[in-house]
Amino acid sequence: MRILSSLITALAVGLVPATLGQIISYTPSLGRGVSYSVNIPDDTASAGSGPIYMQLTAPSDLRWMALGQGSRMTHGNLFIVYSASADNVTLSTRKALGHYEPVYDSEVEATLLDGSGIVDGVMTANIRCDNCMHLFSGKSIMGSASEWVWAVNKGAALYSTNVSQHLTQHDWHGIFSLDLTLATGGDSANPFASNASYSTVNYSSKSKQQQISDTILHKKRIAHGVMTSVAFVLLFPNFALTLFIFPSRYTVPWIHAPLQLFGACLALAGFGVGVSVSRDLQELGGYHPSIGYVAVGGVVVLQPILGIIQHIKFRRTRKSTWFGVAHRWLGRGLAALGTINGGVGFYYARAKNPDIPPASPIAYGVICAVMFLIYVSVIWWRKSRDKAKAKLQIPTEKVLSDTDSGLSGRTACEEV
Repeated sequence: MRILSSLITALAVGLVPATLGQIISYTPSLGRGVSYSVNIPDDTASAGSGPIYMQLTAPSDLRWMALGQGSRMTHGNLFIVYSASADNVTLSTRKALGHYEPVYDSEVEATLLDGSGIVDGVMTANIRCDNCMHLFSGKSIMGSASEWVWAVNKGAALYSTNVSQHLTQHDWHGIFSLDLTLATGGDSANPFASNASYSTVNYSSKSKQQQISDTILHKKRIAHGVMTSVAFVLLFPNFALTLFIFPSRYTVPWIHAPLQLFGACLALAGFGVGVSVSRDLQELGGYHPSIGYVAVGGVVVLQPILGIIQHIKFRRTRKSTWFGVAHRWLGRGLAALGTINGGVGFYYARAKNPDIPPASPIAYGVICAVMFLIYVSVIWWRKSRDKAKAKLQIPTEKVLSDTDSGLSGRTACEEV
């Protein structure tokens, strides 16, 4: 009976295929058809080290595709795949030292497995990596919210076996998470082989993800820089000078305030675009955004409040108050802060995108210097004119008749 039972058991095992493990996959909706899959063998998952398996697939009309470990390209190993020939692919293991083209890293123990190549217009890379269980920080990739990055670049095939091949910048990239506890099991030397019995979990809809078009990101960067620079460098100082150039009781309510409100709205719009850029770059807490929060918050919230209070009090007392002094000097300080932050922004942007022309920050600096000279010159001209009138002891009635408002230039300026 025991022999018969053993034969029946062996026959059952032979007829029913065992599921050796699970593969987890992710397909970004905007990734031009690219897909990524990962498997962690049981022994590797329990030991915290050992081989892991990854698969990258994409249409062959992509110039290259990439998978990276961690939430940023600088956090872990990068696996970049491109065509070696009409039917083969090249795996280039790289690391990123910043927002520059990643460099080849020979210390990554990764190899291509059977099934890799280009077949029927699909580029496939089945990868085994023996030292990829940890990020550069030492943190394990295992967990229910393991973070990864992806990127693709569309264009003509590279047809290169050079692992240090120059690569043009990605035109789509993103961040996603995987529950790697669902990707464990099995001991196959190639989980992606056709004869391997693995189940696949599609994690695309559950992944915490962010997908970014680099073309749109570039346009947002330009829009942010133009709007905020125009507001802080040109509009705020020039609109403030209307008080000195057109001293009138109508200047504040009909010229100065509406124009400055327009400038504040433009700064706020530029700020909103900048926040979107910071979210894309995961830099919401950087020094450039932080200064922007203060500068834009000041011109949008504090300045209108101080200006309105001073205007109301001036209409009652005909005297300047500390609200007016605060409004005047805070406005100058915020305009200077925003202008300086624009220069910081150029430095910040060049660190993220080295392709920015060197002439751009130089032109910005020249415009800032010219605007500063104009601002100081107009104020000096107004004060000199007021002093000259005072020395000549022009009667009050004469001074009043020289303005449309009945206020001298000095008094009109004191209104704010």
